[in-house]
Amino acid sequence: MSKNNALIFLTVFLSSCGNYPDPIDSPVIAATAFGDIRLDEFIDDYKTFLNFTGVEDNMMFRNGLLNSEIDRLFILNYAVESQFLENPLKNKSVENSIGQTLLNEFYEREIEEGFQVTDDLVREAFHRSKIELHARHLYAKSIEEAQSLKNRLDQGETFEELAKEIFTSPQLAASGGDLGYFTFNDMDPSFEEVAYSLKDGEISNPVQTLMGFSIIQVLDRNYDPIITEYDYQMHKDDFLAIMKYRLLKTKVKKLTNEYASQYELNIKVDDMHTLFDHFSEIIISEDKVPSELTDIFLESGDIQWDAQEICSHIRETTDNQQRQVQSTDDLFDMLTGLCVRDRLFRNIENTEWRNSEDVLKKIRDAKEQRTIKLLMDDVYRKALALQDSVVQKEIYFTFITNLKKDAEIKIDHQLLKSFSL
Repeated sequence: MSKNNALIFLTVFLSSCGNYPDPIDSPVIAATAFGDIRLDEFIDDYKTFLNFTGVEDNMMFRNGLLNSEIDRLFILNYAVESQFLENPLKNKSVENSIGQTLLNEFYEREIEEGFQVTDDLVREAFHRSKIELHARHLYAKSIEEAQSLKNRLDQGETFEELAKEIFTSPQLAASGGDLGYFTFNDMDPSFEEVAYSLKDGEISNPVQTLMGFSIIQVLDRNYDPIITEYDYQMHKDDFLAIMKYRLLKTKVKKLTNEYASQYELNIKVDDMHTLFDHFSEIIISEDKVPSELTDIFLESGDIQWDAQEICSHIRETTDNQQRQVQSTDDLFDMLTGLCVRDRLFRNIENTEWRNSEDVLKKIRDAKEQRTIKLLMDDVYRKALALQDSVVQKEIYFTFITNLKKDAEIKIDHQLLKSFSL
């Protein structure tokens, strides 16, 4: 198998592997010292691979995916033998992947199940995709700042004048906040919803998005002159999936807000400022608590966290979430969200499905995928720094060849060739 194909198959496998039936009594298609790959699980993953890539079934792809799964067994064994997850940061990342898997399962079972996306919503999404809007906006972090900008527009100031004042991006500052043309699903859903409701030239009131607040003006729009029912039916499932995801996010946000409103977060103002002042130190200090934080305490209903617990929960957040903490208000929102997350996990632990075999299987898959990604990121460190895909492929080929050197691998080639989908 070529170096290029080996790397491609491993990447696709990590992106697309799914959940497969209990493989007991299924024949072994490949046997290694670190585990067997059984036919049922391989067929399930191979079907997922074909759907994910859109390629046609052939022996090259069958061999390629089987080799990538064999690679996976060797990489996971290397992670164990090298004590890779003994690193606290790596272990934290794996644990976070487990938590996210459980949250996704909770949302799917407890929230998504039962709600339907109407055909009217799907058709509206389809029609929006046939229209390009040309718009500009002014941005503010708070509603008060946004309303002030709107008032100044109403009093005669222009987008061009205000954009120079508020945007750090030279392009937006120079263009009056011009965003160019966009269409359905290019922007934040809240931004999109308001933009498509505006007439050309009309200016919106402040619109809350994930990043803050925007004041939007649509300048003009382009229409696709041909919209057919056949086109809609051909792409209906794509738009249905997008709208279902959006509705799910809305319901998740509503649930989160309900949790947050039921239990107010209580922490001293001085303690919040101290936490913010030492935020960077908290993140990089692994399991240590800066001495200045020793006496800090927060509570939210039945949740009571001391300094050690607060720091530990902050470190559970992603790099992106940590970068968004630019003020004490941002930190307060983060801590509120962490309390909500803690309550969700308590609810999950009391559900009937928490320890079901399919959920445990998803958790094992999540751990394996995150472990492999973290390990390969370490292996690729030099190549990633160079941004050189050729070097990356060479490094992978050398790494996996060394892992499999002198290893006994038995593949049932007849079974691989003869199974039907």
